[in-house]
Amino acid sequence: MHKTLFMIPFLFASVALAVDNPIDRWANAVGGRNKIAAIKAIYREAAIEYGGYEGTLKVWHTADGKYRKEEQVASYSLVETFDGVNGFVKQGGGPPHQMTRAELELATSKRFSNSNAMLFAFFPERRRGSVATEGENLIVLKPEGGVEWRVTLDPQTSLPKTMVHKEGEQTITVTFDSYETVEGIKFEKEIHRSAGDPSRGAVIRFTKTVINPPVDASLFSIRAEETGAGVSVTNSPLG
Repeated sequence: MHKTLFMIPFLFASVALAVDNPIDRWANAVGGRNKIAAIKAIYREAAIEYGGYEGTLKVWHTADGKYRKEEQVASYSLVETFDGVNGFVKQGGGPPHQMTRAELELATSKRFSNSNAMLFAFFPERRRGSVATEGENLIVLKPEGGVEWRVTLDPQTSLPKTMVHKEGEQTITVTFDSYETVEGIKFEKEIHRSAGDPSRGAVIRFTKTVINPPVDASLFSIRAEETGAGVSVTNSPLG
């Protein structure tokens, strides 16, 4: 009897510790690990405001880390693909170029940016890299071969409030201003992306989200007649 009573406080302590784990709190806040585990791919569309100009964004992400981004702001256009190993970039009417080593390092992490971070953070056994916590609301993600992302949770909602990473010498901060629920899962609805200069910050408002759309492998590559070092993808207002 005494042994049973002695064990009860430890059981309650274990439950409390699980709830206090920031990754578990984040997973519960967005809809639960089971729902996230069922995601194979995500397609999203957004409206962009950048430097007084308006534009559009289309992005495809897969749970195994492939992505495609199509961005158009005024006369600027960009198509960027990453198949999990190789990446290509096409700016404007120019030929596609294969990503440089520095660009690949960023692409390795960008595939798990914004809401897609949950595909890495909640299931580290699926991905190579590290997931660590610092304090009650800070999670540090670093996919193998990629850059570090520091995710700060809102202490009230346990949803990401900011994500910070470095692109070269620039520190990029993404602030999550609002969320929406799609098929029981919370996704960011509006975000601000800044490199420290408010006049150059981008506002992204998502207008469409499709979970598990049909995707073809050809989405995640650009057939290039010519490849080379090309220009840096960091010229994009969205990185």
